[in-house]
Amino acid sequence: MNYLKEKNKIRPIWKTKRDQLFLNSTDKDKDYFLKNFISTFSELDGKVVAGYNPIGSEVNCLEILKYSFSKGALISLPFVNKKKFIEFREWKEGDDLEFDHSNILAPSNKNILIPDIILIPLLCFDLKGTRLGMGGGIYDRTLPFFDLSDKFGLAFSGQQANHIYREDHDFPVDGVITEKEVITFKGKKIENFIFR
Repeated sequence: MNYLKEKNKIRPIWKTKRDQLFLNSTDKDKDYFLKNFISTFSELDGKVVAGYNPIGSEVNCLEILKYSFSKGALISLPFVNKKKFIEFREWKEGDDLEFDHSNILAPSNKNILIPDIILIPLLCFDLKGTRLGMGGGIYDRTLPFFDLSDKFGLAFSGQQANHIYREDHDFPVDGVITEKEVITFKGKKIENFIFR
């Protein structure tokens, strides 16, 4: 089976579905994303939390980042370098941004941090921790270098797929935070924490 072809075929379907979920989301959903993040990561003082600059219908993580900063965490956003790897650059609200090598607004601050927590956008995920992104492979190339970081996707609950084809280079996430629950993947064991 041509996994790349299959994934490219389902990407626009999941993109459309995520767009619809985003349009139908409410302020209450935003509150639950934050509440579920807090329930998972209660100790933030002195930690480094990496988020992302949301594009289109990606779950907006900026409130989570603001909250983390208020609790003593340092914040970083991805900067995609020339080699198509992510540098997690220090950022705080109001800092200057510039376009990185993926044409996404990213911190111009060149101070690179090692995150304790990495929040990751996605199109869909399955219960084995496989995520489907936009197809650039940037997170899949970068995440293996952050063994000690907790790597969590942010997604609407409706972005859960039955199965996603995983290739050797597809790097799984440790968990997914949704507006309804937090799902963590530890080996073959799946733990669901429902907070809504």
